[in-house]
Amino acid sequence: MGTGFDRPSRAGYHAAIMNATTMTAREITALNRDITPVLLPLGSLEQHGPHLPAGTKGFLAEAIAAQASRHLKEAGLTPLVAPTYPFTPCHISEGFPGIFPIGARTFSDTIYEIGQAFHREGFHWFFPVTMTISPEALKAIDVALEDLNKLDGFKAFDPMPLWTFSPNETLGEHLRALNILPEHEIHADVKETSALLYLDPSLVKTDLLPRLSPVRTSPGWEILKGNYTFQQMGATDGFLGSPAQATPELGQRYLAEAALALAEAVRYGMAGNDLPPLPVPIRMLLKLIDLDEM
Repeated sequence: MGTGFDRPSRAGYHAAIMNATTMTAREITALNRDITPVLLPLGSLEQHGPHLPAGTKGFLAEAIAAQASRHLKEAGLTPLVAPTYPFTPCHISEGFPGIFPIGARTFSDTIYEIGQAFHREGFHWFFPVTMTISPEALKAIDVALEDLNKLDGFKAFDPMPLWTFSPNETLGEHLRALNILPEHEIHADVKETSALLYLDPSLVKTDLLPRLSPVRTSPGWEILKGNYTFQQMGATDGFLGSPAQATPELGQRYLAEAALALAEAVRYGMAGNDLPPLPVPIRMLLKLIDLDEM
């Protein structure tokens, strides 16, 4: 498949960024805490249709954190990327096989403990990088960050859900030019499939793509009807969107836009600002979630 660009490799990402798993303890200790945001990619081990691997969300978060790191380094910061945590709750995929969530309360406590570990080492800035839209996961992260922000000299932000749930005009215009409505691309869709085609086409069952007819739905309307899982929203094969129209070029664009949004949010937060809130319907939904009942 000719692309006209060089694909990145996961090994190349790790070599190009400051990754906590490949640095020595002395190198980590030498980092200037005032200009070192910690990025924690979060993944879920869940079904992504018949064509994408269960670890798709983690691959995306890791790639976006890596690309955002380049922007942040250009701005004079020294971002530290933590290892990807793969067990984000994903109850939104319930009803399909191949999902491995941990409990929402346990997950929230885990995020808190990870953040607290970096706080003990003197770091001041903590940014989970999550691509999930599963409500209990977002609530769990929010609860963990609320507690982390009570630690002395520590600030924690969750920047990506706002980008996920808000219209992105640049990306939206490109999708509409392809006769794809952005609001219908939800999970294992044209964006995620394109991103994996760009990152590593061997991870995509490309022979299946032509057979995947679009599944279009409006999640906002479905949630109002009480449909909270992909299956209830009509995802008979585990995906919502148009994966058959995926291209590596679109994947490159999607990852670049997400990485830029993450980098800008990190810089905005580190400048002493509070990140904008999530859209009102999402905040109302999260208020209804009790982590101990999940």
